[in-house]
Amino acid sequence: MATKSEQEAKKTAYPLFVAPRPYSFELSEDMLQLLRNEFDPPIIVAKFAEAIAGKKGTEIDSVAEKVFGEHGGEWMKKTLQLGEEYPDRTYEMLKEAADQTGELVFALVLQRFIEIAYLSTQQFRILPIVENWARRLVYKVTDCYTFKTLQEKCGSEVAGLLPCRHACLTLCRTGCQGLDLDATVDMDATMVKDGYCQFAINRT
Repeated sequence: MATKSEQEAKKTAYPLFVAPRPYSFELSEDMLQLLRNEFDPPIIVAKFAEAIAGKKGTEIDSVAEKVFGEHGGEWMKKTLQLGEEYPDRTYEMLKEAADQTGELVFALVLQRFIEIAYLSTQQFRILPIVENWARRLVYKVTDCYTFKTLQEKCGSEVAGLLPCRHACLTLCRTGCQGLDLDATVDMDATMVKDGYCQFAINRT
C-alpha cells in the first residue's frame, strides 16, 4: 500500500525530462548521399561524353566549360543548401565564432563547404589542405574519381585536356559568391603535369 507521501507525489505535476539532441562532430551521411546521388562523377561524365560526340580540340573545351561549369555551380549551390540543413556541431561552433568575431568565414567556413562537396563525390575520406589562413585557402586533389572516370569513358586524350577543371574552378567561385566573399580562384597544379590538381583561393 502506497504511503501518504507517495500518493501525494503521484498527484504532483512535474516536467518531463527531455534528453538533449546528441552532438555530432561528423558530416551527415544522409547529406553526403543526397549530394552523391545528384553529382556523382559518372553522371556528369556521361553527359559530357554525349555532348562532345564528333567534336575535337577547342570545340571540346568550349563544351567542357559549359557542361562542367554548370555542373560545378549547381554542385556548390546544393552543397551550401544541404550544409545548412545538416549542421554538425563543429559547424555550429564555427558559425558562433564567426558571428562574434566577424572573421573565419574565409577561410574556415568556405573550407567546410568545399570539403563537403568533394567528400560526397570522391572516393577519398580527407581533402588535403595545403594552406588555410585569413587571406588564402589552397587544397589539392590527388586521387580524382572524376579524372579516372573521364579516362575510362572518353579516353586519355580527352581526359588530358582536363575538362573537369571547369567544375572545380566554378565550384570554388560559386562558394565564394554564396558566402559573400571577394576572392580569386586559380589552378596551381594539374593532374597531367603534376600528378594532382591544386586550387588556390585568394581573398581580395
